[in-house]
Amino acid sequence: MEQTRKCPSCGGTMIFKPGWDSLLCQSCGRKEIIPELVSKIPVEEMDFLTAQNTASHDWGMEAKVVVCKQCGAATIQNKLQLSGLCPFCGSTTVESGDPEQDIMAPNGVIPFKITEERAYYIFKDWIKDRFLAPELLAQNARLNQFYGIYVPMFTFDVLTENRYTGHYTEDSRRTLFKSGKFQYQVDDFPVVASKQLASDKLILSVLKDYRTREAKPYTPEALAGFPCEHYSIGLTDAWNSLGNDLNFHLQQQVNKQGDSRYIMGIEMATDYYNLRYKYLIVPVWINSFFYDNRLYTIVINGQTGKIDGQWPKSFGTFAKKTALFFLGSFGAV
Repeated sequence: MEQTRKCPSCGGTMIFKPGWDSLLCQSCGRKEIIPELVSKIPVEEMDFLTAQNTASHDWGMEAKVVVCKQCGAATIQNKLQLSGLCPFCGSTTVESGDPEQDIMAPNGVIPFKITEERAYYIFKDWIKDRFLAPELLAQNARLNQFYGIYVPMFTFDVLTENRYTGHYTEDSRRTLFKSGKFQYQVDDFPVVASKQLASDKLILSVLKDYRTREAKPYTPEALAGFPCEHYSIGLTDAWNSLGNDLNFHLQQQVNKQGDSRYIMGIEMATDYYNLRYKYLIVPVWINSFFYDNRLYTIVINGQTGKIDGQWPKSFGTFAKKTALFFLGSFGAV
């Protein structure tokens, strides 16, 4: 939810300043350090089985869900705030959702480290390497307008007991079978709780690039000037969605158990114990733009600066760049 804070010196609006862990007054330049963001206190891990009874619903202010009528994205705002722009598609056609909805609050936040200006330069360097991008893309799309938003993420810790079977090759001729068991502690396994963004594999790779151990205890001050997306994948659904990814991660651990043989064709059965979670909000810079009547989305990780997304392709541009390449390579001979 986008928080507002008045400056005690001049009464101006204070917003969160990425990279400084502080609030900055837009009028007089006063800065205030946010204590939670400079503390050494780790984010508390919550018990999964008692989540419904122990999860916090305190956002530090009265919250409401606002839904975009064009793309369906749901963001969380202060109840006193007027509904504005959708950060996912740029639409101004937004409306308040169910006023009785109980909104679970995060218990941790990864604050923005990348500024909007830095995000734009990251994008400029990135788009230059998109060989098929239309030459007029920069002029025809509002690519210099990035919107900062916090996106919901669940991370899971769980102790696993694993039993596996597989095979390996010996002397390049014989295939031998192997079985075994091992214990492994899964730590901070992430699930992006946004259907809006998690459906795109390019974007998902950016959203799984966070250093989650740097998360800080949640404070509404980190949201000053930034909206927050409401999770569209609940806690239970997030855990249930982990099946293939977590199983692949555990299979990778088989070959890290100290045996020099490389095990292939691994099949595994796993028991889970002491499942715990954190509900984090993580920073993203988003640029959504229309080109030839199609919506494209580019995202930048607001902590690490990793970028990816969708962009239009032009085979006319490809042909031109290829021709210039060959002229440059062979024209001077």
